[in-house]
Amino acid sequence: MKNLFIFLSIFAILLLTACGGNKYDDAINDVIKQEKKTRKETNIDSDEYKRENSIVRVYNNGKYIQLAFYKPEDNYKKLTAFSYYEKLGDSYEELTHMPVDGDQDRLGLYKKTPDYEEVKGKETKN
Repeated sequence: MKNLFIFLSIFAILLLTACGGNKYDDAINDVIKQEKKTRKETNIDSDEYKRENSIVRVYNNGKYIQLAFYKPEDNYKKLTAFSYYEKLGDSYEELTHMPVDGDQDRLGLYKKTPDYEEVKGKETKN
């Protein structure tokens, strides 16, 4: 009986860990929600703007989030312009005057390795 209890406890811990996602999930979802809202306000179709169709990079323990969305295959550009968000208090605000190609940004993020990265909803760096 003791072995069964230990086994079930370990199984429950592993199950909860596997389903837990990552520590940046809420922040990424918030930023994508803001991005979709902004694009809708500017009359840009937002059906393709979802996490499963994006590249997301998180820097400085969640202080900065960079994201772009993949365009349809028939488009000559592979990605939309990159957007940058900075955590201010409990929320994220979009940064202005940042490069659209994700390179040479004024924060120097392009020189850093992201703390977390995902492509099309799949984690590539943790």
